[in-house]
Amino acid sequence: MKNLSLILNIVLFALVAHLYYLHFKKPMAADSVMTMPASQSGGVKIAYVNGDTLDAQYIWLKKQKEDIQKRMETAESSLAAKEQSLMKDAQALQQRFQGGNMTQAEAEKEQNALMQRSQRLEEEKARLGKSLSEDQKKAFNDLYANMETQLKTLSSQIGYDYILSYSRGGQILLANDSLDITKQVLQLLNAQEQEKK
Repeated sequence: MKNLSLILNIVLFALVAHLYYLHFKKPMAADSVMTMPASQSGGVKIAYVNGDTLDAQYIWLKKQKEDIQKRMETAESSLAAKEQSLMKDAQALQQRFQGGNMTQAEAEKEQNALMQRSQRLEEEKARLGKSLSEDQKKAFNDLYANMETQLKTLSSQIGYDYILSYSRGGQILLANDSLDITKQVLQLLNAQEQEKK
């Protein structure tokens, strides 16, 4: 019985040694060969567009930003003028009341009118803020729809599988300049904008 156990251990040891030998016998070159899936056998083509450059040089985007900025400035100056007028009227009311030029009932009536004006002004601020926010969102959506159309055109012409967005401090930390197609994309986008005029 002891001999049988010893013989089985020797046979198992020999088999393990043989498997170990076969496993590590493969040539080193075979390990370094990597087979790509059939869909990627030609290699994946990747490019990127620099978002910062696009932001600075895309004519349509610059115009959208300027329009929204002008609307914001106009809205802010209009609201500021209305707030100033409201404050003046409130101060005038206080001076007339303290000077004894009006009764308590008249003062309360005018104070209620001022509070209603103030509330309408706050509602107008909220409405303008919402409108400007919607305009920015629409411009952003239009930008991406336009970009997507142009990038599909460029991708079909050149054959890219992926076109990424790169901007300093973004998700992509480093990009090879040879993959940068920002110039071509800007030319397409700005040419399309010139055609509209």
